[in-house]
Amino acid sequence: MNPSDLTERLMTQARELQNKVSQAAAQSADQMRPYIEQSMATATQLQRTLAEHASKSAELNKEYADKALGHLSELMRLGSEAMRANAEQTRKMAQAMVDEARRAYDTTSTAAEGTKQKKGG
Repeated sequence: MNPSDLTERLMTQARELQNKVSQAAAQSADQMRPYIEQSMATATQLQRTLAEHASKSAELNKEYADKALGHLSELMRLGSEAMRANAEQTRKMAQAMVDEARRAYDTTSTAAEGTKQKKGG
């Protein structure tokens, strides 16, 4: 995968995650479950993409890729707990997931900067 394709793939997945988590937080607690499940699936995809390319490529900024992976792990933990929580707890956890998705997006963006710099010089 060339650097610009990798950057685009990472940023698309990070944006999609942020959108899905925001949609979940906007729902009533009863309606959040499918959105949380979708968010967790998207987070898993982004984790795989980051891990795959960070392990075999100097194109990603490893420090920020690792931070993004940490944020994604926290989002997954929160999502799992939210699935078992009562309505008020679910709402709080959904907001925490939004915060983690934002952090994951920001650090993924920074990690992907290495691909842009390598491509652009």
